[in-house]
Amino acid sequence: MSQKKSDQQSAGGSFASLPIIDVIKNYLDTDNMRYQQISEEALEMYMQGNNLTMHLVVYVHNSHLIFRVPNFIRNVELRRLDILSFINQVTNEILDIRFEISKDEKSLSACCQHILEDGTLTRKQFDLAIMVLMHIVDDTYPRFMQLIYGKSDKAEHAGHNSHAGTEASGIATPETADENEAVDVDDSDEFAPVADEEEVPRKIN
Repeated sequence: MSQKKSDQQSAGGSFASLPIIDVIKNYLDTDNMRYQQISEEALEMYMQGNNLTMHLVVYVHNSHLIFRVPNFIRNVELRRLDILSFINQVTNEILDIRFEISKDEKSLSACCQHILEDGTLTRKQFDLAIMVLMHIVDDTYPRFMQLIYGKSDKAEHAGHNSHAGTEASGIATPETADENEAVDVDDSDEFAPVADEEEVPRKIN
């Protein structure tokens, strides 16, 4: 195998995955952030937003670093015109994020990605990707809840799930993973801006 071909595999193939994960672990350890390594190519952690606690999975796939919040909405009918229109609105305004509806059309995930063109990842790139995903999911969640349940049902839904915020903090476990969709729903009817410099900064872990 030529040196050039070997270098390409190292930059784009499985050989690059573990070093990138090690870089991320170093970033998290530097900030004393809690996480769990679930495979050689993947980490998971929890992030506390203003509206919900998010389960974040970070992994390497096809020379991309993927940041994903899986199933932050679940067990509801999502293939509706109003919900699809809102998803299109957000993704048209914010090109860095993608929403994914599950095959059964009852769960919603969100993700963004960073291309590992040279097999490297800077701290600024890592922090930016996490914060973009975290802010958008947290800011759009109340609007999704309003569309799904309607204004009259929001308070009841929030009360039913409010206990999960404290249970979902820390390293992921099977018990906490089932609760990560819980939220205190915002009572405002207005969509929270995707980018708001006046927002209270979110806390990670």
